[in-house]
Amino acid sequence: MGLFNIISTFNLQSSGLTLGVRITLFYSVMMMVVGQAFLFTILPSIGREVGMADYQIGLVMSVHGLFMLFTAPMWAVKSDLWGRRSVIIIGTIAYIISVVMFGLIVDAALSGLVSGTIVLWLLVGSRALFAIGAGGVTPSAMALAADMSNRSQRLGAISLLAAASSMGAILGPSVSAFFTGFGLSFPFYIISILALLIIVSAYIFLPPSARPIDNSLMNTRSSYKGLLQGSVFIIALSSVFLMSGTYGIFSIMGFFIQDRFDLGTIQVAQMLGVGLMCAAAANVFVQTFLIQMIRVRIKILVSIGIWFSMCSIFLFWLGDSRLIFFVAMFFNGLGLGFSMPALNTALSLSAGATEQGRIAGISTSCQSIAFLVAPMSAAAFYQLMPILPFMIAVIVILLAQATLFLAVLNNEEGD
Repeated sequence: MGLFNIISTFNLQSSGLTLGVRITLFYSVMMMVVGQAFLFTILPSIGREVGMADYQIGLVMSVHGLFMLFTAPMWAVKSDLWGRRSVIIIGTIAYIISVVMFGLIVDAALSGLVSGTIVLWLLVGSRALFAIGAGGVTPSAMALAADMSNRSQRLGAISLLAAASSMGAILGPSVSAFFTGFGLSFPFYIISILALLIIVSAYIFLPPSARPIDNSLMNTRSSYKGLLQGSVFIIALSSVFLMSGTYGIFSIMGFFIQDRFDLGTIQVAQMLGVGLMCAAAANVFVQTFLIQMIRVRIKILVSIGIWFSMCSIFLFWLGDSRLIFFVAMFFNGLGLGFSMPALNTALSLSAGATEQGRIAGISTSCQSIAFLVAPMSAAAFYQLMPILPFMIAVIVILLAQATLFLAVLNNEEGD
């Protein structure tokens, strides 16, 4: 299915967004995920190639979460004051600079110009800037989608961005697999060029100004302290558990494939790329078609997703063939496809119109916490004992299910 067809599937009635806004928000979120997903595919191989330990590779991945944790809430508030479009453009500029920097550092490391600890900290710095950029784009896009949709349209609008995230997870590994033939750093430069289109599209299609915000609300209910309680806190906690379990497994897949199937660097990147495309294709299918057609409560959607995720983890560890690996990735994609749009919609419906920027910041921060904790800890556990990350992921995802049962939303639509 073509990209335009996927966007068009979310009709005006289901999402509340004009076509130009849909295209811009979809492409913006998709490119943020492309920048993350292709790195999951290629960084384990690059890291081992330049002599980095597995835990150091995990650190480079995790720093993204640390910086997004602090910058996403800040950008969310700024988007309320400056306008969603302005923050999306500023964040995209930072994103482009960071991706080019990472490619240049990889080139320098592979050619021997820099090595050891210097490479590690240069990559960490580049990923920090990447997080600052993505931390502005993602919550601003989510907040704008919420601004332009009513409560009955919210699941459709959020699902559009979730589908964009899934499409990015498909294209990221694809870009990596195709362009690494021209050099391990070449995909970084291609992605930075493609990201320039976000700026052009944002200027053309997105509304320039923010909604008027009552300053008195900024210091009471709409503050993060005021928002992060009750249903919002419980839903956010469930999101953190679910994403931590999932991202932890994703972050060690490069090591797992290399060790389980005894493959070389390029073969690992190719197999993982195909696997991530299987997961993302399942994700897009759920968010583009199933969620648009079925009418069940949000808690049920999340529960279905959690149990698909659980099944995938067991298949990863017990499977001994490439086919089972790809099936496990497909199940993982189904799991996230059902659960993440539902959780993000539940968060959005738990807040009022003037709080959507900060709610989007909370949602992005949940993802950031998972990115911060999961990759580095999973890599360390994998070095200690390969089965440990899988066992811990099962426990953490079960905690997401248990936490979900505590969530009490304000109305049946957000239940």
